[in-house]
Amino acid sequence: MRSHVGSFLIIAAAAGCADAPRVTSVAPAEGSVAGGTRLTIQGSGFTDDVTVTVGGTRCDAIQIESDTELSCTTGEHQYIEGPADVIVASSSGESMLEGAFAYRCPWTTSGGRRTCGAAPAREPAAQIVDSWVTTFEDGHGFEAAGVGRSSESDTSDFVLGAQSAFVETEGAGAIRSISRSSMAPIDFTDRMPKIWIKVDNVEHVKSLDLVLGDSGFANSYTFKLASTQADKWTTDGDWVSFTIPWSSEIVKGTPHRDAITDVMLRIADDATGARVCLHVNGIALVREPVDLYPNGVISFTFDDGFASMVEPASTILAKRKFPATAYVIADMVDTGGRVRLDELHALDANGWDIAAHARFDANHAARYTKLTAAEVEDDMVDVRSWLMQQGFSGYDHCAYPGGAFATGPDILSLAHRYFTSCRTIYQRQHETLPVADGSKLRVQYVTNATPLATVKAAIDDAKTSREWVILVFHDLVDGTPTSSTEWRTSDFTAVVDHVAASGIPVLTVSEVLGH
Repeated sequence: MRSHVGSFLIIAAAAGCADAPRVTSVAPAEGSVAGGTRLTIQGSGFTDDVTVTVGGTRCDAIQIESDTELSCTTGEHQYIEGPADVIVASSSGESMLEGAFAYRCPWTTSGGRRTCGAAPAREPAAQIVDSWVTTFEDGHGFEAAGVGRSSESDTSDFVLGAQSAFVETEGAGAIRSISRSSMAPIDFTDRMPKIWIKVDNVEHVKSLDLVLGDSGFANSYTFKLASTQADKWTTDGDWVSFTIPWSSEIVKGTPHRDAITDVMLRIADDATGARVCLHVNGIALVREPVDLYPNGVISFTFDDGFASMVEPASTILAKRKFPATAYVIADMVDTGGRVRLDELHALDANGWDIAAHARFDANHAARYTKLTAAEVEDDMVDVRSWLMQQGFSGYDHCAYPGGAFATGPDILSLAHRYFTSCRTIYQRQHETLPVADGSKLRVQYVTNATPLATVKAAIDDAKTSREWVILVFHDLVDGTPTSSTEWRTSDFTAVVDHVAASGIPVLTVSEVLGH
C-alpha cells in the first residue's frame, strides 16, 4: 500500500500497515558529501530492524532512541551535491521524506570559493629510512674539497638535526665536493640511497653527482643528478629529499654494493662566472620494494587526450590486458582529434585512470608557470571538480601542463594541497617506491626524438633496479612523426610487447600509489 502524507511518502506492507515507519523531520538539513554528518530523524514506527538511506547512500551507525526518534551517520556521497531524499525502511514498509537533506561540498579555495574540487587530497605513502649514513651532526667526518666557500657545520640553514654542510663553487667550472672515505662497510643490497640537499643557482649547475665506492673511490658507482631539462627537479634554493634508483651511469673498477666505505657528493658550475652552492643535510638508505615489486612496475600514461589514445593505443594495450592513465584537458574532450567523453567512460570502465592535465586548454597552452597563483588554483580545483562530476576516480592525480612547475607561482604547494600525485616530464632518474615526492613524479618521457631502444632500456631498468617507470606518450601515428608529441604506432606496439615479455606488472598511477 502507498500513500502520500504531506511532503513524505509511506510505502507500507499489505499486512501490519500501522507498524510501518513514518518520517516527519530530519536534522540537520545539510552536511558534507564526504559523509560523517550525524542525523536525528523524527517520526514513528522505528524498530530495531530499520535501515536508512540518504540520497541512495546508506546512513550507518543507527541508534534507536525510541519508536519516534533515531540517529545515524551519513556515508560518502561521491562528491555529488544537492537535495537528497531520506528513506527509513523496515520489514513493515518504508517512508520517504523528499529532499529532506542536502549534500554540500564544505571545502573552499584560498579565495573563498566553495567547490568539491577543493576537497583535501589523499596523501601518498611516506618513505621510511632504513638506516642513516649521516645527518651531518658534530663529528660526521665528511670533509669539503676544492676552491671556494664551504662549511662542514652550518648552523644557519638545515632541515635535519642542528646543522648541515655546504660547498660553493667560484664560477669557473671547477668541482667542489664533500666526502668521507674508509667508513665501516655499508650494505646497499636491496636498498637505495636517499639524500637531503639544497642547490642555490641551480640553472648554472653543470654536474651534480653522488658517488659511492671504496678504496678512496678507486672503485665506485656514480649517480648523475644534474639535468639539462628546462624544469629542474631540484628546485632553486629549496631543500629537497629524494631516493635514487640503483641504476648508476658510471661504474669505475670493481665496487661492491654490499660494502660501500666511501661516500661523496660533488658539484660543478657551468663556468659562466655564476657560483652555485650545494647544501647537504642527510644521506640515508631506503629499502627497495622487494616484496611488493621485485621486478619493478610500469605505468603507461597519455597526455592531452588525443584520439589515438583510444584507437589504436587502448586496443594494443587491451590485447595484453594492460591499463593506462589518461591525463586529460577537460575542455578539449569531444573536440576534433581528441577523445570523446563516452570513450573516456569506456576506458574508465576497463580499469583506466582518467586524471587531470588542465581544466582549460588556454591554461594548458600558457603553462601554470605563466599564470597567477589564483589562476593555477582555480584550474586545479575546476579540473578536479569536472572529474568528480563525471565519476572518474583519478581526480587526485595530475600531470603539469608542459611538465612545468618550477617557476612562477608556488605551483608545488598548490599541487600538494589538491593532488595525491602530480607527474612531471623529468627523466634524469625514474621514480622509486615509495615515491620520492608525490608532487614531482619522475618519468620516461617519449617524444618523436626518443628511440625505441631508449624506451626498452628504461623498461629493463625497471626490472633490474626495481624502479617505477612511468612512460609518457601523447599521439600515435602510422607514418613518420612530425611533431614532438607524436610517436610511431609500430614502436608503441613493440614497447607493449617488450613489457609483456619482461613480466613486469603494469598498473595505473593510482593503483601504484594505492599500494
